[in-house]
Amino acid sequence: MDAEDVKLVRVVPDPECVWCGAPVSQLGTRTPRKFCKRSHRQRALEARRLGLPMKKDRPPKEAAPRPAALVRAEEDRQAVLFLADAVVRTSVDVPPPAPASNDAPSLPAEPRVEGRVLPLWEDAEIGADGSPDWEKRLEYWESKGGPAAD
Repeated sequence: MDAEDVKLVRVVPDPECVWCGAPVSQLGTRTPRKFCKRSHRQRALEARRLGLPMKKDRPPKEAAPRPAALVRAEEDRQAVLFLADAVVRTSVDVPPPAPASNDAPSLPAEPRVEGRVLPLWEDAEIGADGSPDWEKRLEYWESKGGPAAD
């Protein structure tokens, strides 16, 4: 039997680091290692001197509760981002106006919806409370064959 035929098989799993509990490789050592890093050996020494438990034995830290003001600010930020995204998705690109010729005075183009001309509402049709006269607008649309009101 040659040395090349001998196969080394690890029987025992790697021991855990005394400080953090991670597996510690024992390859290439004569004496067994107890720590995965030198800094963990130092932390364990300090913890033993102070009488504290090792890191692996401590209970997991709970997340500190966030102040209500931070939670509200995050909610407001998310709402603003949602509205900005909705505005961007629903906005319509309006082509720039055609350059005006020197012969005719420039008038605003009449707004159109599917080939129909929309009325330019006058200030006289706005009520005292600042709202438009909806009955008048409804009559106009019905007379033009617009979509029927529900």
